[in-house]
Amino acid sequence: MAATTAVRLVGVDELGDSQVTVVDTDHGKLAVGLSDGTPFAVSNRCRHLLASLGEGKVTEEGCLECPWHAARYDVRTGRMVRGPQGAFKPLAGVIKGTLGAKALKTYPVELRDGAVWLVG
Repeated sequence: MAATTAVRLVGVDELGDSQVTVVDTDHGKLAVGLSDGTPFAVSNRCRHLLASLGEGKVTEEGCLECPWHAARYDVRTGRMVRGPQGAFKPLAGVIKGTLGAKALKTYPVELRDGAVWLVG
């Protein structure tokens, strides 16, 4: 069996209240964090207007929320589960159905030694 490569991304204690941060990797910038105690890593750009998702927050429901217009993503699948809010709220369903139809890329991660590691 081939050994898997693992790269330490961020310590859990470095995440702060938002429970997410931006990490530079060989895959580019990723939004890396914890959702209900489970680690995740997804592509960093919101499908709406390309905000940095790693500058957002993880909600009580475990979704990753965009810092600009509060669109929300399921970090397990990368799918937008709520379109943008505020001035964009009337268009949220349309945006979710078009721009949000393409999921964020997800990356395999695990918790190890108090940190989130990219594996594979």
